[in-house]
Amino acid sequence: MQESNWHYEDEPVNGGAGGEVFKSIFNGSGLDAAGRLAREALQNSVDAARPGETAQVSLQIKVYEEADLDRFWNAAGLSALAKRVGVLGLHQANALAERPEKLRVLQVVDSGTTGLSGDPTSPSSKMRKLLMEIGGSQKIAEGGASGGSYGFGKAVYSASSRIAVVFVYSRTLDPQGEPLSLLMGCSYHQAHEFNGKRTSGRGFYGQPVELAHAIRYDAFTGLEADRLADELDLVRDADDMGTTIAIVDCPLSMENIRRGVERSWWPKIRRDNFRVTLVDETGQRLHARPLMDPELRPFIDALDVALGKSPEQTGKSRRKVFNRIEERSIGQLGLFVMTSPEEVDEQSDREDLRDRIALVRSPGMVVQYYGKRQVSNPPVVGVFLADDGIDDILRRSEPPEHDRWDVNADRLDPAKNEREIVQAIHSRIWHELRMFQKTARPPEKSSGNKFLQLERELAKLFGPTGKREPIGGGKGETPVSLRPDVSIVQASGGLKMVGKVLLQLKEDHEGDLPVALSFRLSSVDEGGHHIDPVAVTATFDGAAASLTGDGEWSLSLSPGEKVELTVESAVYESDWTVEFVPKVTPLDREVQP
Repeated sequence: MQESNWHYEDEPVNGGAGGEVFKSIFNGSGLDAAGRLAREALQNSVDAARPGETAQVSLQIKVYEEADLDRFWNAAGLSALAKRVGVLGLHQANALAERPEKLRVLQVVDSGTTGLSGDPTSPSSKMRKLLMEIGGSQKIAEGGASGGSYGFGKAVYSASSRIAVVFVYSRTLDPQGEPLSLLMGCSYHQAHEFNGKRTSGRGFYGQPVELAHAIRYDAFTGLEADRLADELDLVRDADDMGTTIAIVDCPLSMENIRRGVERSWWPKIRRDNFRVTLVDETGQRLHARPLMDPELRPFIDALDVALGKSPEQTGKSRRKVFNRIEERSIGQLGLFVMTSPEEVDEQSDREDLRDRIALVRSPGMVVQYYGKRQVSNPPVVGVFLADDGIDDILRRSEPPEHDRWDVNADRLDPAKNEREIVQAIHSRIWHELRMFQKTARPPEKSSGNKFLQLERELAKLFGPTGKREPIGGGKGETPVSLRPDVSIVQASGGLKMVGKVLLQLKEDHEGDLPVALSFRLSSVDEGGHHIDPVAVTATFDGAAASLTGDGEWSLSLSPGEKVELTVESAVYESDWTVEFVPKVTPLDREVQP
């Protein structure tokens, strides 16, 4: 169905989601709209950077009124869309419902990128993937360091338009290496009926090409693309390779976008001299200056420590380069103590960033400010820079919002221990923060500190020693004895615990006794507080035991019977102090086989 340059595709005969799915991907993501745009739009440009170059991005709000509005409105064919506004599924406050006196258009312009390369008529071209495909991104399959992995990030453009309309103008190179201009628009509305015809809700501002089985919608190319771009005020120099995206009827404020850029992109701004130009509707240039943000300044100090640009200072900062996991380097961590009063704003309604670690992959965007538990003293911040060798695993662990590394992500391969790798990263960086925090505290007066330190060093070398109560710390008479014989050994990437545990029921006990057996291996601080758990596996020699969902082993002991089991832990950091506590509990029920 054609109206001006707009064409709405017919509703698929087999049904399916309407066009609005493209703009609703991030509903419930927890991010404000401006912060979400700052993350995803810049990430798309960073991923498109030419080899060896750093993409540069500008965001500018243009306001059209009077004659300029007439010119843009007509060039964009918005009157054709306004005729069907009642069936598009838009909110009431939108430019199609009632033509405004002023129309705000946000332009996202990148340079130093490849533009939307590829044959524009092919489904694999970047133009078609940007505008017509949701999910199913090939970024992981193509390899290389990129921020995206799902192909959902592009939905941020239509989600930032009150009328769900975007235009894209790109300067790229054709397969022969010659300059090529491309222009296309898309609308993302709900499936609807108009003038007796059912449509999917997706409209294309382009050229229809009739094929034997369907109609394909192509971008305008060459001089025609340049002419339409000029009418739509999408101006690029002839030799400026890159892409301009116009988000029509955009309500976002540039000040909020600036805050989002600073919050998410300060690592790349600091590390790679990433330049982001911001211009508001008055023509005033806003500057992304994360160093001026008192909440971000200590993170930037921690970044310099992680990069080795700033030396470690006792009690003030620390750098940790982690050992390899599964033959993969995982990265380095910089930690920094927040000391200035202005760095901690107790009254701020923004996220409390004390005792948080900024998780950063190769693109240079903060994936998450990772933390847990309550804030301790002194408050510490950190930056973890993931190694390129682990980037592919971390990408697969991220949800569409790219806002965390999820141990339970479906795309992680259990056969390659990828979940364990992600878990180990979380565990190691958090343990390092807590350990550093302890050393950064003013020393406590205690005569027992020297003995505690000696015990800590011995534990590193020899593992737990000394007698243990037979059943989980109880002082009463018990019918079961529990004797661990374990040691700490060197392993690839750190240390691990190995050894035996002997379990025996007294000979004079009346009848068999069902028991539950569990193990706890965890890192401990100088005060004996348990910090992070370490996984332990057990192998029973000649005994029938079953593992329950609570991580306990169930088995039945006969009077006088000895059961020996072999235990082995996951690999942990070589400077951790750990404690191993096996626990056996008699049960008042039969042990299920």
